[in-house]
Amino acid sequence: MTKLRLAPWRRSLATLAAFGAGCTVFDGLSVPPPDAHSTYLPLDRGAAACSLVFRCPSLGEAIARSIGVPTSGTSFSTCVDWLSGKLPPNRFGIDVQASVLACVGSAQDCTAALGCAFVEPLAPDDARCAGLTGDHCPSAEMLVDCMNGLAERCTRPHFGPGSECRLGLGNEGQCALAGCLPVTAGPPRCTSGVYVHCDPASNLRVAKDCAAVGLRCTEGAEGADAQCSTADGIFPCDVPGTTGCAPEGDRVRACDGAFESEFDCGALGEACVMEGAGARCGRAKEACSPLGPPSDGCKGSVISLCVDGEARAFDCASLGLACIPGDGMRSGFCG
Repeated sequence: MTKLRLAPWRRSLATLAAFGAGCTVFDGLSVPPPDAHSTYLPLDRGAAACSLVFRCPSLGEAIARSIGVPTSGTSFSTCVDWLSGKLPPNRFGIDVQASVLACVGSAQDCTAALGCAFVEPLAPDDARCAGLTGDHCPSAEMLVDCMNGLAERCTRPHFGPGSECRLGLGNEGQCALAGCLPVTAGPPRCTSGVYVHCDPASNLRVAKDCAAVGLRCTEGAEGADAQCSTADGIFPCDVPGTTGCAPEGDRVRACDGAFESEFDCGALGEACVMEGAGARCGRAKEACSPLGPPSDGCKGSVISLCVDGEARAFDCASLGLACIPGDGMRSGFCG
């Protein structure tokens, strides 16, 4: 029987429901925190990150699973708009999300960019699963799930401080703090934004930093009240990186592969706009659309972008790249 694996904190949330400032270091690359009230990245870094999303097949999924932020591997302007457009200041976890994206925007290749992610999708031929099935711990820092093709970096902010790869009951792997017994472990609880519980599938104590994926864990909550959620509750989803509008029309909901987080368009004086197969924050009157012409057209090395409803010209040559015209399957991009 195929094993359906959700990250440990998500499995327990499903049962219950039916970083501060300073530099962050990823594998030796130190990136400063952003201005939490403006954008995730400046335009040039957003374009650099989106260039890698276009060139690295699993990077968009890795970003969505790690920090709950959507991108796009088919519309370059949509991707840049998410990473370099205006950001609602009440988004949970802005600093840690921006640090991951800054790491991606500074990466030189797909391997380095994927190394910035907390959760990395694995290709079918990934050497980390050669001759292996199920979960294993190649080191204390990494859990590799070969059944579902995911690697989780246990010491990153996605997980609570002190987490490391452990194999529990039935060789079920988790990024966990220690072993536990559900009957004596006490109820789930929220402490400093971290959701902590004893996972009954593995008998391991798991800690999840909810803000990493744009969710919150109400301080002091216990039992069924302790959960990673939006301000309005828990909204399950399946496909990482997909977006839609909340029923009220003032928020975008973005999927991390298990649950949706929210971007509050109303906090920007905007509304949620459905466009193509997804959603974004937008105004009633805009000069352009990320999905409409002339967005993502090439003139030499310059690509036409639409960010925050305004037309922008960006020279891909400033990144040492060319403007690659669209091919009918995806838009033009810097590559």
